[in-house]
Amino acid sequence: MSWDLIPGEHIDRAALHARFGGRIHSRISPSKQSPNVHLFITPDAEASCLDGWTGTHLHFGGEGGLDGTDQTLSQGNRSVVEHEQDGRALRVFLQLHGRPAQYLGQYRLDPEVPVVYADAPFDARRPQQVRRAIVFRLLPLNGTPTGLGTADPIAELNTVRQIGPGTVMRAANPSPAEEAAGRLLRAYESYARWAYQAKLSSFRVKVAGAFAELHVDLYDLTRNELVVARATAARPVVREAIGELHDLARYFDAEPRRVLLLPSAPDKDLTELLHRQQVSAVWPSGPRAFARSEVPA
Repeated sequence: MSWDLIPGEHIDRAALHARFGGRIHSRISPSKQSPNVHLFITPDAEASCLDGWTGTHLHFGGEGGLDGTDQTLSQGNRSVVEHEQDGRALRVFLQLHGRPAQYLGQYRLDPEVPVVYADAPFDARRPQQVRRAIVFRLLPLNGTPTGLGTADPIAELNTVRQIGPGTVMRAANPSPAEEAAGRLLRAYESYARWAYQAKLSSFRVKVAGAFAELHVDLYDLTRNELVVARATAARPVVREAIGELHDLARYFDAEPRRVLLLPSAPDKDLTELLHRQQVSAVWPSGPRAFARSEVPA
């Protein structure tokens, strides 16, 4: 059967699949009955957390990975990537709960950047546990879609945006460890302003080819120091923090010194590790006082 739906038209999903084929419950539904791949945006479902219109592209998150595994370019995702070579059209629908699906038109993958990857939570109760998610960048063939949420476009260049002054908590629902690290940051911020009139700020880094911004919670502009805090001096946590410091420092023109703020002094071996990685340690040493273990010259 030739395609006869027009953008904006509503159709019951069972009727759609009876006419054009495809799997009735899948987010990505390739058809053996007709040359189409049906894509369903469901705004009230976790699977659509990366979907949205950027002004030029429709972002459509891939399927799979809700068990915590990374998404891969297989099964339904593969049918999207290979839709042109298979001679299939991408047909996008908006599926609101309890209502017929609304046809949003035909799309094609952006030939220059068809797919990007994003970090996405797989369980709303554990937002810090993430998986690697696929995001397809689709171009409309029937005009601008309506009724969709807004998605941020991917950055073309690395950009560093100052948003301070002050520290910023990263998560909307911080864990106890994040809350403790936030308190430590604020105490250090207060100390630095009092002890040497430090000019402090926060930054956001938008990475080329990525969606998520990187958070720089505290940057000491006076000393040109990048500061991250952790709620414990346990070895695995310190090792992870070293990686974050080196990652973030790359995006600043004047390379900053790296500082790890801890609730207590690191032991001798961890101090050696930090110094080898060009990271200074800072910890509370009394009321409104902090001690430092500087990287040797």
